[in-house]
Amino acid sequence: MGGKPSDSPLRARRRWWNLLLLGAAVALVAAVVAACGGGEEKVQPTAPLKIGALMSFTGDLGQYGPGIFNGAQLAVKEINAAGGVMGQPVELVQADDGTVDSQGVSEATRLVEVEGVDAIIGALSSGVTIAAANSVTVPNKVLMISPASTSPSVSAVDDNDLLFRTTVSDEVQGVALAAMVEDLGIKSICTMYINNDYGQGLSQVFSENFKARGGTVTAEVPHESEQATYASELAQCTEGNPEALAAFAYPESSGVFLREAVEGDMVGQYIFCDGTKAPEMFGDLGWDVFNGSYGTAAASAATEAGPTFEAAYADEFGEKVELPYQGQAYDTAYVIALAAEKSLKDDIDFREALRAVTGAPGETVGPGTDGFAKALELISAGEDINYEGVSGPIDFDNNGDVFGSIEVWKVDGAAKKLVTDHVVEVNLATKEVTEVTP
Repeated sequence: MGGKPSDSPLRARRRWWNLLLLGAAVALVAAVVAACGGGEEKVQPTAPLKIGALMSFTGDLGQYGPGIFNGAQLAVKEINAAGGVMGQPVELVQADDGTVDSQGVSEATRLVEVEGVDAIIGALSSGVTIAAANSVTVPNKVLMISPASTSPSVSAVDDNDLLFRTTVSDEVQGVALAAMVEDLGIKSICTMYINNDYGQGLSQVFSENFKARGGTVTAEVPHESEQATYASELAQCTEGNPEALAAFAYPESSGVFLREAVEGDMVGQYIFCDGTKAPEMFGDLGWDVFNGSYGTAAASAATEAGPTFEAAYADEFGEKVELPYQGQAYDTAYVIALAAEKSLKDDIDFREALRAVTGAPGETVGPGTDGFAKALELISAGEDINYEGVSGPIDFDNNGDVFGSIEVWKVDGAAKKLVTDHVVEVNLATKEVTEVTP
């Protein structure tokens, strides 16, 4: 992926920290002098770790942004309760990309050049993540970790090992979707996909794998964001009379074309994905309309930390964890903070520290105030750690990707909620899909 960057905000901060340590020694001498009648000297604290949160609070993914941001915000609160990074509180700086690539680039530029962030959590949209990485974070040598960008194209960015993600690629979700649709007995389907890296990638991977399983994809139809009507695209999608329509889209747009499809009785079944796992959208459209429909999303592993996170989230924000990627955002804040602590303490590259705190060998540590405090003690003692979070183990490969499982979820119209039906793992080499929960 290329050599180490010559400089970065955290590297510069580390140089400042070293100077402060030197200053502390000078101050100690001054204190001795002061005790003997000299003037008083004070050592200034280190600058706090600053993390940007580049997320969609408006636009097509606006239904997701606040909840995912809350996941990161909860982590930062717990980190600070445990002492912060290098003894200073972590700052989380919010930025709204509007689910638009150009706005994402503008906001990423503000985070880096004006706010001076050391790392960025985000974005949610794969297109925004790729655009921000290419134009802002990679040229400025700033680490960016997305909790939600699933497009296979993210892996192909020439990022100098500065772009990571804590969610699984759609190379995995597409295979799981194809297996799920086959299991439902659906023989033909069309896809309506958002015309960006995410939609294109998911539709392509799904279609290739569904065809390989003997299914028929009658059409793959792209659409733009937030149009007043999608009548033309729907007509094209359903022209071949498919049994089902797959909505590989975002809530604001899919809410429009799904209503039009239902009102026009254009297709018999609907298939959903992570981008359309949106309770608010189903509430607007009518839960009973889609009762029994299925979808997929990145799953959070069944970990000991999961229930604790859900309880803390509910206590902090007065609502349940029910959106995709809230747990991944929570974990992302933790791994950034732990990597910053290790980078500054051990004087190593930020990316090297990121991999060091999330993989074997090392003593397993989890999230929460107690977990972070324990991790700080181990890092201070020169011990290796291996962070495992609420979304499961986070072991980055050479592309900055993680292995993960896929949740198959279902619309429960009577209860008016989305429920997990089961979870699967995917072998990409064999395309085998294995159920791992009942």
